[in-house]
Amino acid sequence: MSLPYLVALAGRRLPLLAAAIILAVASFASSGQATIRYGGDSAFAPFEYLDESGRARGFQIDLLDELGREIGVAFVVSLKPWAETEADFRAGRVDAVAMVDTERRQAWARFAKSHATPAFALYRLASRPEPQGWHELAGWRIAVPDSEPMRETIAMELVQLKAVFDVYAGADLALAAVQRGEADAALFPRAYADRHAGTAVAPDVVAGTFVLWLQSYAFAFAPDNADLRERVQRGLDALERSGRLEALRVRWLSSHRDRAVRERLLHDVANREQWAWTIGGASLAALAGLGTIAWIRGRRYLAERNRRRAAEAKLDRAFGSNPAPMLVVERDTGAILDANAAVLRLLGVQRRVSGEEPLRTLAEHVDAGSLAALAQALERAGALDAIPVRVRRIDGTLRDCLVNAEVLSVGGDDAVFCVVRDVTEDLARDATLRDAYQEAHSALASAQRSLADAREGKTRAEESLQEFTRSVSHDLRAPINAVIGFSGLLRQRLRAGRVDEAIGYSERIELAAQRMNEMIGALAGLARVSRDPLIRQPVDMNRLVHETWAYVSGARPDRPIDCRVDRLPVAHGDPEQISRIWQNLLDNALKYTGRTSDARIGVDSFSDARGTWYRVTDNGAGFDMANAQSLFLPFRRMHRDAEFPGTGVGLSLVKRIVDRHGGEIRIRSTPDVGTIVEFTLDPPPAT
Repeated sequence: MSLPYLVALAGRRLPLLAAAIILAVASFASSGQATIRYGGDSAFAPFEYLDESGRARGFQIDLLDELGREIGVAFVVSLKPWAETEADFRAGRVDAVAMVDTERRQAWARFAKSHATPAFALYRLASRPEPQGWHELAGWRIAVPDSEPMRETIAMELVQLKAVFDVYAGADLALAAVQRGEADAALFPRAYADRHAGTAVAPDVVAGTFVLWLQSYAFAFAPDNADLRERVQRGLDALERSGRLEALRVRWLSSHRDRAVRERLLHDVANREQWAWTIGGASLAALAGLGTIAWIRGRRYLAERNRRRAAEAKLDRAFGSNPAPMLVVERDTGAILDANAAVLRLLGVQRRVSGEEPLRTLAEHVDAGSLAALAQALERAGALDAIPVRVRRIDGTLRDCLVNAEVLSVGGDDAVFCVVRDVTEDLARDATLRDAYQEAHSALASAQRSLADAREGKTRAEESLQEFTRSVSHDLRAPINAVIGFSGLLRQRLRAGRVDEAIGYSERIELAAQRMNEMIGALAGLARVSRDPLIRQPVDMNRLVHETWAYVSGARPDRPIDCRVDRLPVAHGDPEQISRIWQNLLDNALKYTGRTSDARIGVDSFSDARGTWYRVTDNGAGFDMANAQSLFLPFRRMHRDAEFPGTGVGLSLVKRIVDRHGGEIRIRSTPDVGTIVEFTLDPPPAT
């Protein structure tokens, strides 16, 4: 905490005594250095690897050194074969790794922003001409790594490449397959494959001249370690702004062309340095005059610094001798920046070494739920006024306390100044005070539960949004790719004067555009369900089902269908949205019985401990439940459009309406036997 920060704080926020206490924080700042366990790949040069002497080297190792100095931590580095490192990370034996960001890995890791990009190369026999573009790889058999990042890269980046991909467990096996003629080429990260090309494993295999960047490489952390991820990201941002991160990339990851450019720059720098010496000689006279002025100002600065140091010493004594427990906490991390002797007495903590502060974080003495509730209240109100909290002493005993706190922001640095009052004895003597304290403590506990519920709901919503976004982006890409592909063919046919074929391609473009328009319209319907207000009222399900069936079946008057509707109980919900449920379920039943000679559809209900269930059954095409993992995602269909056309959004809309009502939906189906759909509209009864 800098002296200008403290002086400004004293003048702006607190009276003289409190300002004196804050100014004293600087002398008690913790001197220990935190450590972060980092796991890496022992054979991923030039990113990270073990050299012949077993020493960790590479771009990532130098980056950790820079990053540790930037954020004030020490990285403990352990490099192993990647499978072992990944197992250590997932078991919590290391805090951080660096790896390629993929959708599957996002289920068990949270990534910082990408800070590097591994280089890929296409390896082929030297006797084979190098392809001049991706289109020349059509029909090739290409060996690739057997890894999750590569599978995602093929699905997302190389989906248009008309090639056959064979997976291999290692780069040596893949290049050997190219050598034997079992593969036309191998697409591998240069970090793994360069050391095998031209060796006894693959003596005639060489790397292509162009380099590909297909994957993003980033730090990864456990999902519950958001504070560490944000701290590391801030350090990376600082290194990026200062140019130190780019300097490491140039040093370790540059291509031959980059090195040539760098050599020219170095030559230019040498010329400029020689010119600078010439200018420097002419500047010495001017510097001599400036030196005299600087000496005078230096004398004034020293006098001012001595006066400030004397003030700091007085304020330090005032802070340390105050009988009230006082401490200053870093807002973002909860680390204790300073605490007076009264805090140490309250917690039963002794100083181990003069000048060393044994306290590290409030989490050692206050349970995590209470800390989270305090942080939420502080964020909302900007201050805490006599908030009850139980503090655990070093011997395990609990003390009832009241906390006052205020957020102090000066010069961009945030800290929380806390004053703690131990009221344990007061509560034992005064029953009225004890009842009021317990009431306040219960309110804080309720706030903790609400915060936990809100965080859980936020997590579920974020996961649902991520899955929805991945699904929509994947499925909208198909008609877009069709438009792009047929547009190219259309231009070729027009240039060749083959108008009839060009018209055919234009019709396909129109069909793809119509398909995309239908999908966008279906998404708009989904959005309306979530946006429109939910109006609950009694709904006559018998009337609604009969009206909906008349509407749905009227579109196919030539089909003889046996539809039986039992007496249904009244529901409570939004009539318009419930009507959409019946329309989609009955339309699906009608559609998927289209190839059944004796089509039968049934609508009934039943009750159990969960509540009232409404059910639709049919004896139609059905589907295999083994493929139903993504049944309720938009555009996920169990049948091809050629068999049963549709957008694949109906069940997504039904589930969203049921969820908004607090109900549940479940589906059972068997191929060529039929499907059963059951749903409720009320929340489950309280237990």
